[in-house]
Amino acid sequence: MDIAEAKRRAQVGPKALLAGRAFTLIISLTSTFTIARLVSPRDYGLANMSMIMLALAVTLRDFGMTNALMRKGSISQAEMSFVFWFNSTTTVLLTTAIAIASPWIAEFYRQPIIVWTILVSLVGFLFSGIASQYKAMLSRNLEFARLATIEAAALFTGFLTTLVLAYLYRNVWAIVFGNAAQMICASIMYVSSNRWKPDRPAKPDNLRELLSFGANTSIYSLAQFAANNAAPIIIGRVLGAAPLGQFNRAQALFQIPSLNIVQPIAQATLPFLARMRPHPEEYRVAYLGLVRRLSTFLMPGSAALCIVAVPLVRTLLGDRWHDAGMALTLLAPSLAAVAFAYAAGDLFVSQNRSDELRTLGIVDMVVRIVVILIGVQFGILGAVAAFSAASILMAFARVFASGRKGPVGTRDQLRAGIPGMVLGIVAAIGAGAALLVSRQLQLSDALTSILGLAFGGGLALAVGLILQPTRVALIDLFDAIGLAKVVTLTGLRRFAVK
Repeated sequence: MDIAEAKRRAQVGPKALLAGRAFTLIISLTSTFTIARLVSPRDYGLANMSMIMLALAVTLRDFGMTNALMRKGSISQAEMSFVFWFNSTTTVLLTTAIAIASPWIAEFYRQPIIVWTILVSLVGFLFSGIASQYKAMLSRNLEFARLATIEAAALFTGFLTTLVLAYLYRNVWAIVFGNAAQMICASIMYVSSNRWKPDRPAKPDNLRELLSFGANTSIYSLAQFAANNAAPIIIGRVLGAAPLGQFNRAQALFQIPSLNIVQPIAQATLPFLARMRPHPEEYRVAYLGLVRRLSTFLMPGSAALCIVAVPLVRTLLGDRWHDAGMALTLLAPSLAAVAFAYAAGDLFVSQNRSDELRTLGIVDMVVRIVVILIGVQFGILGAVAAFSAASILMAFARVFASGRKGPVGTRDQLRAGIPGMVLGIVAAIGAGAALLVSRQLQLSDALTSILGLAFGGGLALAVGLILQPTRVALIDLFDAIGLAKVVTLTGLRRFAVK
């Protein structure tokens, strides 16, 4: 694939993914406010306890081999076949090990049912491990439309399974079987959508290089797993299943923008950067454009969400989820930091700086675990506040560390986020004003949420189109998410540089 074709696919890819994620977003929101009314916080907490073990297994299974291949400009059949057999073998071994360890995991949480939820969840993990190579190949080849279709279909299958079982039984099994159905469905479609077949197992010539790079990225992935899951593990152990369920729903709502908007925009970054390594200026422009687009979207969203989180959660989930609303309020500020740090790891991977990535991951893990252990002494909100503060601190640590070398500097990344910062301040003012008016008028939670998000977003958009730097950033974002025709028809593009 030449550079021109790579650029074309990298530009079209996010739009295809966003089209699929529009459907995914509808399903995610529908699932959030329907299933949460049928299943209790305690059941969500129990499901989350087994899902954490699945996330750990996913982190362990490929030993960083997928990233080791994704960073390369070209890959041989021998290398792809080796990674397939490696992933398949580790998947089977991990499935067996976790199944054997499930009684001890259940004892750790003091919940006997965890043994059985883990065993059912492992079925989906087994399927997804076999199919992981096929998914990675679709991503590397920038076939994002196919990826989006598969992800949307699998999510819909999982949602239907969960909804039916939740309506019938209203317990943890609805969530567990729904997640397993989603993974199995996705795995079958990944394999069937790709005609590639592995050769017999054989050692590639560059095995030592692959293992060295894979070891560093695997250590980083493990450290990130511990850092990102420290809060649910500690909350589940110290406070129990019900508080963990509250945190789980807050985190699910918190992740909706990242999973459905940010991820599609950023998903093409690593394979595209890998191809742009010989072209430093194009590499730099591509990455800074991503940071600017993410900041322009996430920072005003973070500000508005922080203000309306409590009425929004009560509207979507019901009054028994009040603590989840408070938790979302505390999580929302860290969403702004995601704009800078979301793709910073791609800089390390694409520049072969896996040793630095490994060290940064270990530091992140230690910092988060320590502060969450302190915060949990003050209850669930203390743990969430600590998690959010650590996320913000380590996001900027990634920016500074990634900018020390290579064509993308720290100042470049920070400057790319300035338009988003301006829009964030404006959105906070707008949402705050709407909240004060709603309280004076004693409006319902639903109307308060709508007014806060609408006025905060609307004011940010209006001011953003007036100021030249933010106007350029907004137009760039609109182009990235497939609204280029709207920009042209409204005449905004003519004023982008004025």
